[in-house]
Amino acid sequence: MDLHSEAIERNHRLQTLAPEVFGALSPLALRAFFPKGIPYQASQAASCAINATIGQITDGFGNPLPLARMGELLHGMSAKDAFLYSPIQGRPKARQLWHEKLLKEDGRMESVGLAAVTAGISHALSMAAELFFSPGDTLLLPDLYWDNYEQIFGIRLEGRFERYPFYPANLSGFNVEGLRGALARVPGKVHVLLNFPSNPSGYSPTPLELQVIAQVLAEAAADRPVIVYCDDAYHGLVFEGSATSKSLFFELLGRHPNLIPLKCDGVTKELSFFGGRVGFLTFGTSKAAAAILVDKSMSLVRSGIGSPVGLSQYLMEEELLDPRHDASFESMLAILERRYRILKAAVSKPTEQWRVYPFNAGCFCLLELRAGLDAEEVRQQLIAEESVGVVNHGSRYLRLAFCSLKEEAIEPLVEAIERVCAKHV
Repeated sequence: MDLHSEAIERNHRLQTLAPEVFGALSPLALRAFFPKGIPYQASQAASCAINATIGQITDGFGNPLPLARMGELLHGMSAKDAFLYSPIQGRPKARQLWHEKLLKEDGRMESVGLAAVTAGISHALSMAAELFFSPGDTLLLPDLYWDNYEQIFGIRLEGRFERYPFYPANLSGFNVEGLRGALARVPGKVHVLLNFPSNPSGYSPTPLELQVIAQVLAEAAADRPVIVYCDDAYHGLVFEGSATSKSLFFELLGRHPNLIPLKCDGVTKELSFFGGRVGFLTFGTSKAAAAILVDKSMSLVRSGIGSPVGLSQYLMEEELLDPRHDASFESMLAILERRYRILKAAVSKPTEQWRVYPFNAGCFCLLELRAGLDAEEVRQQLIAEESVGVVNHGSRYLRLAFCSLKEEAIEPLVEAIERVCAKHV
């Protein structure tokens, strides 16, 4: 199809500002632009005395008319914040507060523009992929990964996968050389997805590993586009001093024009707001280039979900502004750390049934079952015989999520797994 004149205009500006970023865009991204339609025209008319632009049901003075029960349940909140549309790119206050949160974590965020708000982190990953991933492109990812990546990059976008072992043979940390080798096997434009702390492994790199990973990616970008999707869903949930609490995204900023980092994060785990569905997509480019990419993101949001949920963004804003926020987060982290310590001790006891993969962060632990055991069979037996639920990861691994376990259930969980495994000789 022919490109719309507004898409051509956005593309021309981006090509002038950041030719490497422009050259890495997908065909969908080249077509995408936020049109001068209803939301755009409504924003221009926002200060008009008589405003007949947006189809929101109000009292005629800009205030919503909520139905009785919802109004009662949200009593005490600003009705406008609770019941009216969010801007397509997200509420300005939500975007600014999230940016300030990241800036507090790393000063390099000063050079980065505000994120686009998404409907959760999966949506952020999906939008990032839609902007840069073309059918037939190759995604590099470790062999231990969240299964939804297959839905996003494989099923939806018809991509190919180049896998490498997450851990080296000696389990000494993240397999940086495996990443380097995988990059060497893929010619031309390449996409890399890294999720730290990891789901399913529960591993976060050391600060030195993070720097080496960044250097390897920068070297790979010397003569081709390298798009890096930083899935930071479990950012901040770190339980060992040797593990970094920093995002890889920060380490990639400004390293090379061909290196395009994309940060996908949100309130789900970082604010323990699972039902909120507020995510953020941050572009590690110049602010001017990022503004054009946000415009293209708005096209995807407008054509997909309409606009992000305003109520959840408002609640997020109030949480981040609350003077108790830091203490409240640390209290939640302490609860998770106690569970982590108990699980670490329980799965590390001598056994012939599994070996534990290194974990130090996030919400998960991964067990590699001994030869002769099938993870799916063990999982089914645990349900039927022990009333215990775990997740199998392929045929060899069991993933244990300790984030929702009461402390006293952790040792019985591990004992049940050992009993079931021991029945197979």
